[in-house]
Amino acid sequence: MNVSVPSTSMRLEPSEISRLETECLFGETVTILDEYKDWYYCKLLTDNYCGWVKKLNLGEMNTYTHRIVSKRTFLFSDKDVKSGCIFYLPLGSQVSVEIIDKEWTKVYLFKNRDHKFGYIPSQHIIEKNASIKDWVAIAEKLIGTPYVWGGRDSIGLDCSALVQLSYQTYGEEIPRNSNDQLLLNKETIKSLYMLERGFVVFWQGHVGIMVDKLNCIHANAFHMEVSIEPLANIINRIGKDYPIIKIMNFN
Repeated sequence: MNVSVPSTSMRLEPSEISRLETECLFGETVTILDEYKDWYYCKLLTDNYCGWVKKLNLGEMNTYTHRIVSKRTFLFSDKDVKSGCIFYLPLGSQVSVEIIDKEWTKVYLFKNRDHKFGYIPSQHIIEKNASIKDWVAIAEKLIGTPYVWGGRDSIGLDCSALVQLSYQTYGEEIPRNSNDQLLLNKETIKSLYMLERGFVVFWQGHVGIMVDKLNCIHANAFHMEVSIEPLANIINRIGKDYPIIKIMNFN
């Protein structure tokens, strides 16, 4: 089944007040493993994360062909910005496209919804196998987005989701959590003097992306948002308790 709303919470237990594990985005596919009342226990195929999702937020969609690469886009009922917005689609959403023209793309929706299709601006999508070379620019679009532990929607996200969703546009699916991301087969950087744009810095339980030799973008609980600051500031603030574990070249 597929996520039929902009995003849906994946929780530790089948309860609205249970801990948020992650979020599943529009169009992403889940495998149903179990059920309890109004909930399904699912595996999110994007990154194999498991948890409980509300049944009403899932449906069946045609095979996805494109992904959203804007911070957020809106789905309109017609090829006109005045036609009325159906709902939004966050970065990383997967859509099934019927017709693409210079300005508008027709997107299939779900059989069990009032709207069977809608339209999004064509510049907000790429083909699912396409890649954006400067994937860090995608992360930079998210500056100011509120920090939410477990968040993966561009309305609010955490540090590892920022890396995952940004790097996804480079054409590679990577794990959800930073402790799994640092196990990826990437070049390890031995010195802070070698830092470049697209290098990823890992601490215990935290991760950030270098935008240049000095500055790092990260979703963090200190600023409670996605922010850019000198890496030296982060090291001075948390380095005593959480020294850098690894620096990797994600380019």
